[in-house]
Amino acid sequence: MQDDRLKYLMQRAVQGTMTAEEREEWHARLTGPEGPQVYDALHEMLPGEAEMPPLFSDKQAAALLERIHEKAQDINVNPASFRVRLKPLIIWPAASIILLLSVFSYRFFTGTGGAKNMAVADKVAGAAGEPVKSVVLTLSDGSRVTLDSAGRAIEQKGARAVNNGNGTLAYTGKQDVDGENELVFNTLATPRGRYYKVILSDGTKVWLNAASNLHYPTHFSDSLRRVELTGEAYFEVAGNAGSPFVVKAGTQTITVLGTAFNVKAYEDESYIKTTLVEGSILLDPQDGGNARLLKPGDQATLENGHLSIKKTDAKEDVAWMSDLFYFSNTDLQVVAHQLQRWYNIDVDFSSLPPEKLYGQLPRSTPLSQLLNAIEKTSNIKFKLTDNRLFVEK
Repeated sequence: MQDDRLKYLMQRAVQGTMTAEEREEWHARLTGPEGPQVYDALHEMLPGEAEMPPLFSDKQAAALLERIHEKAQDINVNPASFRVRLKPLIIWPAASIILLLSVFSYRFFTGTGGAKNMAVADKVAGAAGEPVKSVVLTLSDGSRVTLDSAGRAIEQKGARAVNNGNGTLAYTGKQDVDGENELVFNTLATPRGRYYKVILSDGTKVWLNAASNLHYPTHFSDSLRRVELTGEAYFEVAGNAGSPFVVKAGTQTITVLGTAFNVKAYEDESYIKTTLVEGSILLDPQDGGNARLLKPGDQATLENGHLSIKKTDAKEDVAWMSDLFYFSNTDLQVVAHQLQRWYNIDVDFSSLPPEKLYGQLPRSTPLSQLLNAIEKTSNIKFKLTDNRLFVEK
């Protein structure tokens, strides 16, 4: 067996950069006559690659492996041989199991690469409820532009923006228009089941999660850059020491000079959560409390006027950026809000038990399969009736 070639394919699978030909080769190796030797070789490779905490118990991992076996027919794999080759994985270290579950099922079986699968995710979300609506840009004069077609340029006073057709709207920066310095504001809105990226005039990049709104000027003043957020967004702020960047989210404001952070401020949830990935930000709760300086790894939660800060692994908070559902001791209520926004369904929150969930799946997963996976690794039994999800007692 060519170990170097196998290691190369393994790395390509982990990175999500496999070509169609490489996926076919990888498939053949896993399911062909040399399959057992391939898994033995992977067993030697994985412990060093999988430096991550376990997300599932042995029981949960076994249930998910069984789930993969059930779905093997969908990818033209012989179920009997697939079961035989997966059984040894159960005794591997938990991290190895998770790497195979998350990487092989996400990267290989779905053939996705995170945000590249947005079109598929749109179809999945639309299938769960009403058809997914378009991302809409509302201009300062009240007119609305649908951002689903490529190549359209949007001209406004002092600014020009181009929709590149790949889920990004990019502003080219401030334009001189007869000496006009008037600020012109737009609002970008994503529906349930969609997310979108906008590059503001200063070069700041904003990824807007599902069911969110960003209100911003088409160009910034020389002294201040200010935007308003409802919902969830990830910011990569372009540095400019002379012009602070301010995000207004609910009752709090966040001031930065150049950094990366995630803000979750949905109106149907009682808290505002800010997670700092890099740099530093000044968070002002605006409720009489003192402003607090956050450092990388800090997570601030503002709820009922109380601000709390703790150290956290930002992986769960920014998983949506990679088109993933990622749950790590996550309250079922929080999970249900995510499902409601992504699959465009209604949830009977009063029926939800106080459960916590673990695991990760791509957001392109059909809702029925995702619910089935949760049921198989918990004591929860879901029912979806007339586009309304509830837990059976």
